[in-house]
Amino acid sequence: MNQPWWKSRAVNVLFWLIPPAFLIWLFHDGLNCWFLQDDFAWLGLVRQVHSSRDLLRVLFEPAAQGTIRPWSERGFFLLFETLFGLDDLPFRIMAFATMTANLLLLTWIVRRLTHSRLAGLIAALTWAANAALTTVMAWSSAYNEAMCACFLLSAMALLIRWAETGKISYWWAQMAVFVVGLGALEIDIVYPALAAAYAIFIAGPEERKRLLRGCVPLFAISIVYFAIHQYAAPVPRTGPYLVRLDGRIFHTLLIYGKWSLLPQDWQAFGHSRTLGKLIVWTGLVSIAALAVLEWRKRRTALLFFACWYLAALAPVLFLPEHLTDYYITIPTLGLAMLFGYGATCGVRKYGPVRWLALAPIVLYLAGMIPISRSATHWWLTKSEPVRALVLGVEAAHQTYPSKAILLEGIPLSVYSDSIAQGAFYPLGISHVYLTPGSLFKSGPDVVDPDRTVLDAATARHALVNEEVVVYSLSGDHLRNVTKEYERSAFSLLADRFPLRLDAGNPLYSWLLGPTWLQPDSGVRWMPGKATARLGGPKKKGTKLELSGFIPEEQLKSGPRHLIAFVDGIRVGETEINDPGDDFDRLFPMPDSSVGKEAVEIEIQVSPVDRRGGQEYGAVFGKIAIRP
Repeated sequence: MNQPWWKSRAVNVLFWLIPPAFLIWLFHDGLNCWFLQDDFAWLGLVRQVHSSRDLLRVLFEPAAQGTIRPWSERGFFLLFETLFGLDDLPFRIMAFATMTANLLLLTWIVRRLTHSRLAGLIAALTWAANAALTTVMAWSSAYNEAMCACFLLSAMALLIRWAETGKISYWWAQMAVFVVGLGALEIDIVYPALAAAYAIFIAGPEERKRLLRGCVPLFAISIVYFAIHQYAAPVPRTGPYLVRLDGRIFHTLLIYGKWSLLPQDWQAFGHSRTLGKLIVWTGLVSIAALAVLEWRKRRTALLFFACWYLAALAPVLFLPEHLTDYYITIPTLGLAMLFGYGATCGVRKYGPVRWLALAPIVLYLAGMIPISRSATHWWLTKSEPVRALVLGVEAAHQTYPSKAILLEGIPLSVYSDSIAQGAFYPLGISHVYLTPGSLFKSGPDVVDPDRTVLDAATARHALVNEEVVVYSLSGDHLRNVTKEYERSAFSLLADRFPLRLDAGNPLYSWLLGPTWLQPDSGVRWMPGKATARLGGPKKKGTKLELSGFIPEEQLKSGPRHLIAFVDGIRVGETEINDPGDDFDRLFPMPDSSVGKEAVEIEIQVSPVDRRGGQEYGAVFGKIAIRP
């Protein structure tokens, strides 16, 4: 007896709705995750755009890691910050909407390849459950993975429609989507290989030649893009993004292969190592058994899924020093397709035991779902104090616009996720510092602690002169603790001259002579001659450090000569002739300065520029006495 048409349609709609509903249930904490780490660099871009020329520069200028992603990073943050400010919810909704589109596209593609609703459902559920997606679902900076997946799946869907209908408009639409997708993530470059794999392993013999001919222009575009990208943004030659062409490729492949079947943090979240091994080996044995059965029957669809996984993973296999689980977000689309296909084959063809084909899927989901939920909640918990800190500083600045802000007792993890990443720059707030004694190590892309931690003497001076307010992070908000801090810590703050100063920081103005210009954007100009006072060193062998820069236009007329004196004793001179380059010079401190309460440092620069009756010698940042 045939099913009523409305029941059939209802079941069909249900098969489409289950994956998005599952995605939202699994990662719902990700909707409330606030900005972290790299997010603040992208949020700061809007302050750099003042014209159409600035917009083009910001969109297409290569990043430090050798990447150019105008749509998924720069464009995404510029557009949403312009429309919504620092309201994180629209950013997260866009990520969820894009991933929902990806699930629907994946479902459609697998149903088209297998003619099975069950296969499409399983593919979508297994991909959505993969713990590698947690970062994308919780961290706005990982939106590039979601957007690139959308471009790849859309292009593949258009290719399938071209294969089915022969309409050339689908081919042109596919090419357009592929080309635009290159601006989302570099992995999009592998799409021609995916299209060729579809032509070889999925398409019928009568369509194969036509489809392969259609891949030739796509490969040409990838080659040209690669050449242009290498010229404009060559890969880094140092650091974790250094490309390694050696045997570690296979070790990296094994690690990512394991993470594709079992979450990286399986044991870290307290789960059984034995169960983890069972999940991995069940998955591997099931895939191997399916491969043997399909090979014996001369069916090649499995090879298309394998090509998707390996081709999408290939670009990151050459980065063995930067292993990151969210790199498998796009490759695991191929694994999900394989799961859907394999489960359908088992259910259709293996008699009474056919439902055992679903056992590996059940084990896989049992491993992934609890980690995906726990890890997403971990991201939420991680972001909450950062939200409290940044928005609290914004409120404090509005209450005390003329005062600097001192932060007391900020945990290292919160510092690393916010202050160290320039979290206050998008707000246009610059005078925020940590209280004396906050010791955080510097590192790549981290703000210099010398510029973020206020020294004890300057903090005491600022408190006496009511130039600062002190706040402490308390739960989900900042609390004004200025009075309490003065009572508890004032006697501990050194009543002596510090060993360093930041010339561009107004709080250090009391240590500078009268000839210095006013601070500007974190630095300060000196004329031809200027002085500063610092505490005397405690032992012999110390160095005087002078850091700053001279603008390129000044150096065009010739090099600048810098001479340094300590208490009238000439300690050294240097020539600065590197256009646009910062200088950092060390000079020996005289033995006579040891043990003094204060020493006077005099700096002379020649020649100088004169504009509007004012001398401009050099721009200074840090002046310090170092061991």
